[in-house]
Amino acid sequence: MTRIVLLYGDTGGGHRSAAQSIEKGLHIVYDDKVQTELINGLNYAPSAFRPLTEGYPIWVNYARTLYALGFHASNQRRRVIALRNVLEPIGEKAAAEMLHDHPADIYVSCHPIFNHTVPFAIAATRMRSRYIHVVTDLVSGHVLHYTPEVDHCIVPTDEAREEAIRNFVRIDKISVTGQPVAPDFRARMGTRDKLRKELGLLDDKLTVLLMGGGDGMGRLEVTARELALSNLPIQLLIVAGRNRIVRENLEFINPRVPWMRVFGFVENVPEIMGASDLIITKAGPGTICEAFIAGLPIMLYDAVPGQEEGNVHYVVDKGAGAWCPNPAAVLKQMRTWIAQPEGLAAASAASMALAKPDSALDIARVIGQFFPQPA
Repeated sequence: MTRIVLLYGDTGGGHRSAAQSIEKGLHIVYDDKVQTELINGLNYAPSAFRPLTEGYPIWVNYARTLYALGFHASNQRRRVIALRNVLEPIGEKAAAEMLHDHPADIYVSCHPIFNHTVPFAIAATRMRSRYIHVVTDLVSGHVLHYTPEVDHCIVPTDEAREEAIRNFVRIDKISVTGQPVAPDFRARMGTRDKLRKELGLLDDKLTVLLMGGGDGMGRLEVTARELALSNLPIQLLIVAGRNRIVRENLEFINPRVPWMRVFGFVENVPEIMGASDLIITKAGPGTICEAFIAGLPIMLYDAVPGQEEGNVHYVVDKGAGAWCPNPAAVLKQMRTWIAQPEGLAAASAASMALAKPDSALDIARVIGQFFPQPA
């Protein structure tokens, strides 16, 4: 049996959900031939660094300018190498401790921070383990994602493949599979009429889904308020995620707004997307790729500086949606699509054309190429 450890970090929910999707894919493809374990590798980070990772939602919500400056200032290969040389003794010690506690044949990383410690710790401890990194940013990921020392680099798009090549990852070490999405996502969507009935929605009303990622980040609340009070002929589904304050604030106006439903963190995203006609969301790669599978036109109202900016261009340039960086732009685009349903249909078709519902299975098959061979 091949033992696989999947590494993620809780800087937003996307890295964890990617690891969970890959784990499901591995068990579907290989059944009982694999043993998997999910590890939040950032738990091994020195305590001085944990506020930088655990406070990620605060950074991107309330200190965005500083976050953007930090991202762009560090997003250069020379600076990453210089930083690694300074932090290497600390990082490799923490990585070696993690490897000791969680031995495996293959380590699969879904967070870039492990790329510059774990491969070197594997070599230093003379383990025979393999290290595979899964890039979880569609286009404009941080240079930390790309290091020549990995055994393999799995990327979601051709644009990310070019980034890997520019950062000296060998071509034969790169596979393009799509963003990791739960392998049963499309099957769980079911039929729209049935899903709307289960959610208590009207069949004949334009259904708009508003999300802000698992942590309810970005301009979710202000966008929701403007839509709810706009008198547009829509029914509105709002997923506030783990952001309890936003959920409670929106629930306060809910009784005054017909056909508005507010959810917290949900486990039935496929069903909710399957019941919707379009989605308004921040530019998180996981949500975008789930929307592709659902064939939803996408309005992007927010993007984390640096890492999500390329996602906006990807969606807009492919014709799958629009960039609406403030509530006024959201309302304007909504009115355009309501008045011109052919534009909405074209965006839906473009979105569906970008879907890769089997991405987790494809990633599992790539990982399978590195299973240890019988003696």
